[in-house]
Amino acid sequence: MAKIEVVDVSLEYNDDGESFPALENINLTIDQGEFVCIIGPSGCGKSTLLSLLEGLIFPTKGKIMIDSCEVRGPGKDRCVVFQHYSLFAWFTAIQNVALGVKQVAEHLSSKEINDISMNALGKVGLGNYANKYPYQLSGGMQQRVAIARGLAMNPQILLMDEPFGAIDTRNRLDLQDLLLDLCAKDENRKTVVFITHDVDEAIYLADRIVFMDPKVVAEDIKIDFGDSRKRDEIFASDAFMKLQRHLVSLFYRHLEKNIWKDVAL
Repeated sequence: MAKIEVVDVSLEYNDDGESFPALENINLTIDQGEFVCIIGPSGCGKSTLLSLLEGLIFPTKGKIMIDSCEVRGPGKDRCVVFQHYSLFAWFTAIQNVALGVKQVAEHLSSKEINDISMNALGKVGLGNYANKYPYQLSGGMQQRVAIARGLAMNPQILLMDEPFGAIDTRNRLDLQDLLLDLCAKDENRKTVVFITHDVDEAIYLADRIVFMDPKVVAEDIKIDFGDSRKRDEIFASDAFMKLQRHLVSLFYRHLEKNIWKDVAL
């Protein structure tokens, strides 16, 4: 069942009377519970598309639909996790999580909000760090707090803009597995739209990969490694190798186009 529908969406920015196209005729359907990774070269429109899904900006043409209703602004059914942790330095971990819960569940008591926040921190392995401030946590731990806040808000849709981009390799792998455990394998599966530049990360996490060339969707690729998601088995498979080569070739194709364009000038 379609959860998100992007219908004939174009977006133009205006600057001093000039129009600059950012997206052109994007059509995309994401089903309930799907984990979709969006990849592509810098400047192709990935983050712009995410902002449209969140309702922070609006298309020049076309429409964004969630559960068959047109998006007209941010909603409690969506939560964004950014590359930078977006934590308040003067709040403890649990206070940062609780702040998110308060935004979507004002009717709850302080104790209920605290219990939900502690439960979310426990899920990301930070139950013993609830009273630590961000400066007392590593980068990976801070991102876990941000993920805990998103989960505690219990959105139907998680919008993630390179959330592991600033994390070291070991913690990045751990966070990928954590995200799959918390979102993709949950009985109430979240619908996840995840932006990344990391080809291996996209293949490992996604049910589908949407590759964007500047302004347009170039390819929409179904991923099927089964439900086990065992990293070693996936990365050693011929299917992984083939898909990895194909996705890398799409990046090089874009680079070659830019090179020839510059030469022609």
